[in-house]
Amino acid sequence: MIESRFKKRELVDRFMLFLNALSLVALVLTYVGGSVSPKTFWPLSFVAMGYPIILAITAFFIVYWLFRRKWFVFLNIAFLVLRWDYVAATVQFNSEQQASTDSANIKVMTYNVRLFDYYNWSQNKNTRHWIYDFLFNQQPNILCFQEFYHDNTGYFPTIDTLLEVNAIRHMHVENYTKKLNNKQMWGMATLSSYPIVGKGKIEFESTFGNLCIFTELKLNEDTIRVYNLHLQSVRIGEDQYRFLDQIMLNKSMSGISSKELFSDLKLLIYRMAHAFIERGKQADLIANHMKNSPYPVILCGDFNDVPTSYSYQTLVQGMNDSFATSGSGFSSTYVRLPFFRIDNIFYSDYFEANSHTVHQYELSDHFAVSTTLKKVD
Repeated sequence: MIESRFKKRELVDRFMLFLNALSLVALVLTYVGGSVSPKTFWPLSFVAMGYPIILAITAFFIVYWLFRRKWFVFLNIAFLVLRWDYVAATVQFNSEQQASTDSANIKVMTYNVRLFDYYNWSQNKNTRHWIYDFLFNQQPNILCFQEFYHDNTGYFPTIDTLLEVNAIRHMHVENYTKKLNNKQMWGMATLSSYPIVGKGKIEFESTFGNLCIFTELKLNEDTIRVYNLHLQSVRIGEDQYRFLDQIMLNKSMSGISSKELFSDLKLLIYRMAHAFIERGKQADLIANHMKNSPYPVILCGDFNDVPTSYSYQTLVQGMNDSFATSGSGFSSTYVRLPFFRIDNIFYSDYFEANSHTVHQYELSDHFAVSTTLKKVD
């Protein structure tokens, strides 16, 4: 009887070891996915997106082998430690920190405002005003907007209102494309309470609605450069969003034909693969530009990609992520998909961060993210 029980347990252990081996292979592929450009082999980008799930599976096996008192526990730990920066960029256990009120601090915020709900996606005409109220209460020193919108006719006077609700008096605004008219503006905006002494933009090839701008600010005797980016969007429609919602929320797919299901899945994969490739190229372009910056750098924006992606890993090189240094939990920033942290604030060693906050007000499809930075003494 004892021998039979021992053999069953050994058989279970062998099966678990086989599953563990598969999970470790997947873990290594996420590391490769963050290092290999999607234009070289885009399927690895899909694997990299699954890192939080693979991390959870690896944690399970660590606990399992710990209880079984098997040496395999050390193998799993070793594979995690191999790229501990992936763990740190995914989940943090820092205690919640309140932003310091020290006058030497710089409060930086990035916010994809979704055109201030110009098209009334929220089906609530008060949303724009609630965004203004939120910004009035926060009063950041540096504010980076993606999907910015302004109307010169007086119907949607975004710039005028922002100047009223913020202490900020300096603004750098760029259109995504050449102006179609002199009345409406879609683009990027960086607002600052510090004087702007230089500015420019990095345009991307073969894209619409995505851009990177940089703004040079005078901080006392020093100059810094703030990059504000919006990397390639996936551009999926409501049908694909419904498909994602059904998967994420485990909803029934009854009533959907297999042909429709396959069509939605095929289109979703195609658009995501295209976005991976474009974001990889855009990240390379911005990273090379930042390397040549004569000033300390702050990088803000909507990456449209997770921390284990090639674009994130390329841009974070030589930089610090405010989430990794001061964040807590998973700090998801995209409203529709939990665990997706796609809005980030990076900074060079010239600064140190003492807080990281995701403001969970559903006024856009993204949450605003802020940090407080201070010059290193």
